[in-house]
Amino acid sequence: MGDSSVMVWDSVLSGLKTQIPLTSFETWFSDALPIDYTNGALVIGVPDSFKKGGIERRYRDAIEDIATSVCQEPVSLEVRVLASRSNNEEPRLEKVEASTLPPEGGSLPLNPDYTFTAFVRGENNRLAVAASEATADAVARGLRKPYNPLFVYGSVGLGKTHLLQAIGNAVMELEPGKSVVYTTSERFAIELINAIRNNATAAFREKYRQVDLLLIDDVQFLKGKEATQEELFHTFNDLHGNRKQIVLSSDRPPEDLSGLQDRLVSRFKWGLEADIQPPDFETRIAILREKASTRGLEVDHDVLELIAKRISSNVRALEGALVKAIAYAELQGQPLTPKSIEGVLPKEGRRPRLTVTHIKEEVALHYQIPLQELDGASRKKETMQARQVAIYLARELTELSFPSIGREFGDRDHTTIMHACSKIKLLLEDTPLLAADISELQEGLESRYSLVR
Repeated sequence: MGDSSVMVWDSVLSGLKTQIPLTSFETWFSDALPIDYTNGALVIGVPDSFKKGGIERRYRDAIEDIATSVCQEPVSLEVRVLASRSNNEEPRLEKVEASTLPPEGGSLPLNPDYTFTAFVRGENNRLAVAASEATADAVARGLRKPYNPLFVYGSVGLGKTHLLQAIGNAVMELEPGKSVVYTTSERFAIELINAIRNNATAAFREKYRQVDLLLIDDVQFLKGKEATQEELFHTFNDLHGNRKQIVLSSDRPPEDLSGLQDRLVSRFKWGLEADIQPPDFETRIAILREKASTRGLEVDHDVLELIAKRISSNVRALEGALVKAIAYAELQGQPLTPKSIEGVLPKEGRRPRLTVTHIKEEVALHYQIPLQELDGASRKKETMQARQVAIYLARELTELSFPSIGREFGDRDHTTIMHACSKIKLLLEDTPLLAADISELQEGLESRYSLVR
């Protein structure tokens, strides 16, 4: 694989991290490899046809847009399935067969790069880092837990997932015999659904209730999942009663979590709540310097300062902008200077306020249907589901009434809007892929737009 394909793909990956939930990013792109980049054609390889289809359906436009911006020429994406290979072999292509859906379930692996050493500290995250380190030390040494649960909250892309996994990695390094499980609320719900279907709830409960450390990311997505909340409530009680550590993350503090059982929220508040705020200017420069260092690069302070001025919202966006700037300069054969990258950096300002139009655009893109069909009368199954998802998100993420939402969707009656919302709520409990779609759409919208709560 050529250097140019690696640079372009590296830049695409960094851009995607700023646009989609981290768990979705790791699910679809953790084992994707760059194969070639020639004359505007980017070729990547994936291990199976399921991922090939998912990437093509969900992310083709985003990948091509990012690559086009970096390369300053139109870029088209080709996804190929790689044959099994040994460590010493180059990727080989295999014939694509009909895709099969891989089994859902299994806890998520810890990313070895997510350590306390690699986490850049600042005034914006000092309490969260100190509490996380104290928690990891207590679990590893078998001491009485200082904060149980530890509840870390903050907006998208500020490092919550990094901190949770750093706790897990630290415990495993200090005391490998400890049992650590990291998951997301979405994955927890999917596993529970599959356990119920397969009459395996006993094994599910044994997995989650006999650990030394349970790390659960993004608990805000438990909203509306009553059965999952019930199971987590009893899991929480069991672990807490046995003095086992629980660490949770969310995009908002417990008291602002809507759609969750009061008794569950009250337990989230038993321990310590630690927030992470957007990094200040100096911390943003330190983060950029650390990201450059991990790539073996020394970047001029003027370049770091320009990026830090342009990007203020989150760490993922900072990293994405840095990688994009590096790739652009290398591909254009120019030195990395403020002048050479001025045109490729985003002009980030105040996030626009979320509207129903934004939601409809995002849903139409996600499901690959024409935008106007969301307002139309089509009763195709895929169109109706996309329309109901858009209506559900409009109700969840805006303060509009049912009649107002109806007017936004082709002047539909408010009872039709109520029915759509009710149907999606019912489907969320036992339709894992739909739940994943909605979680991904919601987090993407919340990361790009300002919401009224």
